[in-house]
Amino acid sequence: MNHEEIPSGQPMMTKIQETSKNISFKIFITVFILIVFHTAPNGSQSDRYIVATRSLVDYGTFALQSGMSNPIDTVKINDNLYSVIAPGLPILFAPIYYLNHVIMNAIGIPLGEVFWAFFHFFTNIFIMAPVVSFAAVAMFNTLKHLTDRISKQLLLVFIFVFGSLAFFYATNGIWVHAYTMSFVFIAFSLIIAQKNNFFVGVLLGLAQVIDYVAILPIFWILGFWVYKVRKLTPKYFIRELFLVSFGYSIFLVALLYYNYAITGSAFQTPNSLFLQYAQQQGSEIKSMFSLPSIASLWGLSFSPYRGIFLYFPMTFLFVFSLVKKYFDREKIVLFSYLFVGFTFLFNSTYYAWSGDSCFGPRHLVMAIPFIILPIANCQNKIIKIVGLISIFVNLAGVSTVPSNNILTNIVMFLYRGLFLQWLDFIYKIILPRYFNINLYLVTPFFLYVLVGFLIYMIWRPVLQSIAQNKILTT
Repeated sequence: MNHEEIPSGQPMMTKIQETSKNISFKIFITVFILIVFHTAPNGSQSDRYIVATRSLVDYGTFALQSGMSNPIDTVKINDNLYSVIAPGLPILFAPIYYLNHVIMNAIGIPLGEVFWAFFHFFTNIFIMAPVVSFAAVAMFNTLKHLTDRISKQLLLVFIFVFGSLAFFYATNGIWVHAYTMSFVFIAFSLIIAQKNNFFVGVLLGLAQVIDYVAILPIFWILGFWVYKVRKLTPKYFIRELFLVSFGYSIFLVALLYYNYAITGSAFQTPNSLFLQYAQQQGSEIKSMFSLPSIASLWGLSFSPYRGIFLYFPMTFLFVFSLVKKYFDREKIVLFSYLFVGFTFLFNSTYYAWSGDSCFGPRHLVMAIPFIILPIANCQNKIIKIVGLISIFVNLAGVSTVPSNNILTNIVMFLYRGLFLQWLDFIYKIILPRYFNINLYLVTPFFLYVLVGFLIYMIWRPVLQSIAQNKILTT
């Protein structure tokens, strides 16, 4: 752990340390504001969650109803059509859908483009933005174990959210990846702090019930938990194991019942049946997993198509820290290396490693926090430089339409500049349709200035304290 030495005579409780009591709250508010500010009214994979949520609330079943538009990747089981997703997100979205339905009915807006745009906004405001904000706070608390420098902690926290793929997947429609990443990492941070093992289990259970693939990071996180509690007496170990298991099993049992009710087997998922049927119909998909290929390894690493190094340049610093072999006593960094390496190799074996229509390697989003952690050992100067590049790249992704080449997004961003999809939706759809107002040029520049000023005022006391305490910034 890189604790910086405090010169003799320096008070142990400095002004910045007093101010840091409120830093977690400021992080939460800042991330919440910026995630909501960049939210989009639609997304390329939102339909699979929308139709499942609508079926659940309006008809009391996950089976898709006739008359609904069918999303991509559906499977027919016992004459019923299902979206090949885990049930967690539709269940979480159910009250949001009901609330949205009440509001839209009250103002006379029927089911359609505008209805679902507001559904996207509400799910982001009430679920996605708070979840990612808590993950940012978890990152801040975890980084305290790796560096004492407040400025470095804050720098890495905001790069984690706004300089990585998490930015796109938390704002551009409905994707499960940012949820999985957040729940898993918050659980990891609680394990490090050795707090509330029942809640650790609950968080891992939430990750599991929204994403089948979450079983893999959950396996690793539970392994780390066992390492952290290995010195407990058998009595206390069994008690804490029960708490974790009970919290996790609440959601696991619900997931297994969902599988059984639909497929007839607790361990058979709609997604696995979808793949089986695709193979029987002569699909090019031979198996869900295979040995890593040159195409997948190159595609996930350095290619402009889905390469993590180009979509998230901070990965270069992650590799640099690995080469330098920086480790901490709590084995946080070592675990991060192993977790990221496994996640990368596993996804290189996955038949859908490219993620189809998306921005960057979406299946690697769950590894983003663990790429960030070892970078705490790098110098602030290089973190700032590479971090700014990462923020630029991912702001380009949020401001443009996903493509199959990051260079395309960057060129589009340089040509068009800052772009807010919700603002574009308002002046192209809402104003002409409901107010008979036609605008041809709306720039978000002044909105960015306003939000930037608001965030500056939130952080002004902290920035002043950091400026007066160079020991924490160098």
